[in-house]
Amino acid sequence: MQRFIAKIGKGHKGAKDLTWEEAKEAMSALIEGTASPVQVGAFLMAMRIKTESISELAAFTATARRYVPPIQAPAVSHLVDLPCYGEKHETVHVVVAGALLAVTAGARVLLHSTDNAAAASTIADVLRGLGIPTEHRPDAAAQTLMETGFAYLDLALYHPPLARLLDLRQELGLQNLAHQVARMINPVRAPSQLIGVGHPPYVSKIIEALRTLGTSRAIVFQGVEGSTELSISAPTPAHELRQDRVLPLVLRPHDINAKLGTFQAMSPADGPSSSRAEQEAAFVKGVLANRIRGDRRAWVVFNAALILYAAGAALSLRHATPLIQEALDSGAALRTLQTLSTTSVDDRALFHQTVTA
Repeated sequence: MQRFIAKIGKGHKGAKDLTWEEAKEAMSALIEGTASPVQVGAFLMAMRIKTESISELAAFTATARRYVPPIQAPAVSHLVDLPCYGEKHETVHVVVAGALLAVTAGARVLLHSTDNAAAASTIADVLRGLGIPTEHRPDAAAQTLMETGFAYLDLALYHPPLARLLDLRQELGLQNLAHQVARMINPVRAPSQLIGVGHPPYVSKIIEALRTLGTSRAIVFQGVEGSTELSISAPTPAHELRQDRVLPLVLRPHDINAKLGTFQAMSPADGPSSSRAEQEAAFVKGVLANRIRGDRRAWVVFNAALILYAAGAALSLRHATPLIQEALDSGAALRTLQTLSTTSVDDRALFHQTVTA
C-alpha cells in the first residue's frame, strides 16, 4: 500500500495512475483489511485528489465483485439495476416513486443503497415509512424481486467490506472510490444499469468502465444531488451504452412533453409529518394515489419514464410516458404499493380510504 500511495499521491503533476493489476491489489487490501486504517485513509484521499482513471474504476469494481457472488435470480425480462448512493439535503428521494411507477408499468427494479443514521432521510427510511421491507438478505431480495418486480437491498447485507468503505464518508467528510464501485457493483448482474453521479467527469468515466467490464446496456447521468434522479428544472447530460457503443445524450422534460419546472418542485413539502422521512413517504403515497399535480407530478413521471426505458420496457421516454401515466390514472400504481407493503390488511384498507378521499 505504501508503494501505491506514493504513486498516486504526488500531486496533480507527479501522480500516476495504477495499472490494472496494481488497482486490483490495492482494492483487495482495502476489502480484506490488510491495509492499516492510516493507509486506507491516505489511499482513499490520494485517489480522491488524483481522481480515478477508467481502468482503475473497472479494476476496483471487478475486484470487489470477486468477493461476493452475484445474487441468484432467474433470468427475467425488463430488469434494471438501480443504485442510489447520493446524499440528499435539498430534494426528496423521487427515485422511490419513480421505481414503483416503472414496476407498475412493466419494469423489474433492484434498488440498492445504504442506511445512514446521520442523514435527515435515506431511501431506506422512506421505504420503511411506506411499509416496504428494507432488511432482505440477498436470497430473500431475489425472491421478492421475482414475485413482485421490486426489491430493495442494503449494501451492508450484500457486500459488508464495501459498505464499510462507504461509511468512512462520515469521518473523511468526502465520498471515496467505494461510492463509484457501489454504483457499478450490480448485485443481481442485471442486463441494464441506470446510474446517477454527482460529478460530471464520472459520467463518461463510469460508462467507459462499464464497457470495459462487458456491460451490455447502461445509462449514466449527472443526477440530482448525485442520486439516480433526473432534474425537472434543468437539462441532464448523460451517456448511454448499448451493444458496445456509447452515445452522449441530453435528457429534458420536453422528452415527456413537459416543461422545465422549478427547483422548488424537487424540495420537501411542508406538512404535518414529524420527520423528513415521513414527509417523503407521504409524498410518495400522494403521487401513487394520483393526487399530485404540476411540476412535482411531471418530475416523478420523467424519472419513472427513464427507469422504464432503461429496463427495456419502452422504446423511448416519449413511448414510456403514456404507460406511466396510465399506471397513475388507473390506480394500478397504488395497488403496487399496497402489494409491497407489509402493513396489515386493515391498515391497507384505511390507507386506501385516506389517499382516495
